Amino acid sequence: MRVLLLGAAGACGSVALRHLCLSRGVDEVLAADLRIAPLQRLIRRLATEKARPIKLDVRDKGALIDAMGKADVVANATTYIHNVLVMRAALEAGRSLTDLGGLFHTAREQLELDGAFREAGLTAVMGCGLAPGIADVLAMRGAEQVERIRAIRIRYGEVNFTPALYKRSFRALLDGLTTRPVIYRRGEFVELPPFSGKEIFDFPEPIGARLCIYAVYPGVLTLPKNVGKDVELVEAKFGFSDTERLEAVISTLRTLGLLEDELVEVDGMRVRPREVLLACAPPPEPGVEDAVSLIVLVEGLRDGEDVLVRHTLVQGFHKTWGVSALSYLTGISLSIATQMLGEGHVASPGVMSLEGAVEADSFIKALRAEGIRISEEIVVRREL
Repeated sequence: MRVLLLGAAGACGSVALRHLCLSRGVDEVLAADLRIAPLQRLIRRLATEKARPIKLDVRDKGALIDAMGKADVVANATTYIHNVLVMRAALEAGRSLTDLGGLFHTAREQLELDGAFREAGLTAVMGCGLAPGIADVLAMRGAEQVERIRAIRIRYGEVNFTPALYKRSFRALLDGLTTRPVIYRRGEFVELPPFSGKEIFDFPEPIGARLCIYAVYPGVLTLPKNVGKDVELVEAKFGFSDTERLEAVISTLRTLGLLEDELVEVDGMRVRPREVLLACAPPPEPGVEDAVSLIVLVEGLRDGEDVLVRHTLVQGFHKTWGVSALSYLTGISLSIATQMLGEGHVASPGVMSLEGAVEADSFIKALRAEGIRISEEIVVRREL
């Protein structure tokens, strides 16, 4: 299998690159990134003959289609704003692909291409990271344990042990904190204010109690259809290492007008403050020593009894690879999903999220093989 990996020099793409190169079923990785120097350094550190560096700007449609034509399957680890254009290029190149997903509204745009992918006999699996990704697969696994679902609640928490501005794409972080989050409630998608739904949630140690807020989460869009079973509520909340500080930073940026998209004049040049801010932001820091936890709760009924299914994942900084827990989990998940797609384990064409594309047990087994441990607890409450 020959894989084209876009964004291979990024925090999560670099993990996916390493895992793909270590996988027996992968013959070659066309590692593509606009930042060719750090990509070449990374490949030298990996000391692998499987990876071939390619300088590529995904906004160059012709070059992107040409690169796709040289691979069997495509993995998109670039920031989420490129997801739709990469999908359109894949249609023209005749290639199936995976990506890391994006925000709720991006997923809606991607799903609009479902008909075109079906007609072409191609598959696009979106949201193949941690959350979205692993979290939604665990929700599907939990849904299999009940007959009717009252609620799916996803909680992500993290703690950083070394100082860090951020570990993920700054654009994704900024957009996620300034866009109105959405929850699914009784058949409707409900928009809420940014930083709403505040809740102190207790994660396992070493994460501990975290202030969680509603996330602009794509699984809120895809899970209701994929799990069925009359689900009444789907929501996701994220607890960052310092949510309060992030809220203060966003408030300051808004007060200074740096989140505005309207053009302003600076020394005779017309610029958009938000785009200037994004252009000035440094890249994410993949080597942050951290720990993250994912808790997925499925509440429902089985045989007339109340059932709570809880899946728990805790991951620490990966010392061997020198990458954050967040980068490790996200990159490994993308690599596994891409290989499943390339090996034909995702049979149906079309656009789908990870939980609708793979068998939950098979995916969890693949994660376990990489040292990622997930516990399952089923609590049944009955009257005596």
